[in-house]
Amino acid sequence: MLGSTHGTLTTDFRARVVACGEQPPIAVHGIAAAEGDVDVSGRPLHAAVPDLDRFFRPESVAVVGASDAEGRPNTGITRQLMAWAERVGARLHPVHPTRETVFGMPCVPSVADLPEQVDLAVLLVGDPLPVIEQLADSKVKFAVAFASGFAETGEEGAAAQVRLAQAVEESGLRLLGPNTNLNAFERFRDDLEGPAVALITQSGHQGRPVFAMQELGVRLSHWAPTGNEADLETSDFISYFAGKPEVGAIACYVEGLKDGRSFLLATDRAARAGVPVVAVKVGRTETGARMAASHTGKLTGADDVVDAAMRQFGVVRVNGLDELQDTSALLARARKPVGGAEGVVVYSISGGTGAHFSDLASGAGLKLPVLSEAKQAELHEWIPPYLNVANPVDCGGHPVGDWRGRKIIDAILADPEVGVLICPITGPFPPMSDRLAQDLVDAAEQTDKLVCVVWGSPVGTEDAYRKVLLGSSRVATFRTFSNCITAVRAWTDHHRFTASYSSPFDEAPRVPSPSFRKAQALMRPHQQLS
Repeated sequence: MLGSTHGTLTTDFRARVVACGEQPPIAVHGIAAAEGDVDVSGRPLHAAVPDLDRFFRPESVAVVGASDAEGRPNTGITRQLMAWAERVGARLHPVHPTRETVFGMPCVPSVADLPEQVDLAVLLVGDPLPVIEQLADSKVKFAVAFASGFAETGEEGAAAQVRLAQAVEESGLRLLGPNTNLNAFERFRDDLEGPAVALITQSGHQGRPVFAMQELGVRLSHWAPTGNEADLETSDFISYFAGKPEVGAIACYVEGLKDGRSFLLATDRAARAGVPVVAVKVGRTETGARMAASHTGKLTGADDVVDAAMRQFGVVRVNGLDELQDTSALLARARKPVGGAEGVVVYSISGGTGAHFSDLASGAGLKLPVLSEAKQAELHEWIPPYLNVANPVDCGGHPVGDWRGRKIIDAILADPEVGVLICPITGPFPPMSDRLAQDLVDAAEQTDKLVCVVWGSPVGTEDAYRKVLLGSSRVATFRTFSNCITAVRAWTDHHRFTASYSSPFDEAPRVPSPSFRKAQALMRPHQQLS
């Protein structure tokens, strides 16, 4: 179920009663929602944002169940946590009832014996419930539970998860998991610049392709593997990431929404901040919903309702992990449209390629303006007159191999109607494609307009692709027509959405209408209105 601003979004319909005949006072609408603000029904109008700084960058960490015995699963996890703690500058304290040391570090028998109050406790135990109860007295801020066997296993596991959630609420700490993993403690490249993608996944492995984008030069800042979400949920991390200055986009893999109202408040916060949220949401089919329930215990909800809610709050819904990669990367790194120009020009060395791409782009709703006669005449200074340059622009190939190639690119980008230049290179031929790639990168450095390349080689080992295109943070490089079109459409839609976004929570009524009493007087239990 998704909580709307005035009621609960379900697939059921509820009748409204409109009472007339009384002039209401000035309505209490149009007020920016603030922390603690509630609507007429007492529900919050502002997303509560957990302070997760000490989760991602703790000063001290306890590893409960730490081990250095070879062949034990906890040993590898302990080793990885030690490396992570060193990277983030955290002090690490092993906890184990029968060990005096772990990897040479002093080990305490229980959390009650920790030498200091810790920010984060990582629980490598089969049953985290007793440890949560112990942590309540230690004033630990955050805990992570890797253990499985909860809501994803059926009724008995769901009951155990309810008990765990209650213990967490009573303790005052915040819990990630259960049924989560080490993804939050991965090594993130610190040599990449520019806005980053923050990643949220209910399934750890589904985030691997997005995490791997670092190897393509796309910066990642965080990874939140939420698992079963007994406490901390996707919405908490959306709210948190939307306020981080380094985050340019939030990429999500979602199986189910724990609380619809929280999700809407979180995405509203992101929309206000202009931070795009891109999501794969499973459960479109009965089979997908059933698998989600058996994986993280999530009830996926009516897909048409989820889809409508995402559209209302600007969430870009994509169908696959490859689209999640490309769309989140583009939205994170690309600048806003210049002067509102959204026109797309397709420029290629092949007339067939240009026609094919243009057909797909137009069908997807992208605007491909016909270039003016003056602009076409200018392009024909460097392109043979028998080739079409109205859009798509077909240069015939040869001009890209010399000084004319850059002239053509600059002339296209100078057109005030053009906001996006897309160059599909379907069959890279080094004498042409190498210089073309370099000219596109050089031109992108000199413009605020969006420059995209679709590299069609199945090998992808060419320097023009690996070093020139992927080495540029100003050119968006794709491997398929479809992903390029999906990402560019999301880019134009997102900026159009944020430019006119008005939060429905600001318009929610805070006090009852004077007509409320009249409506109440009309209503009688078990009686139907005429």
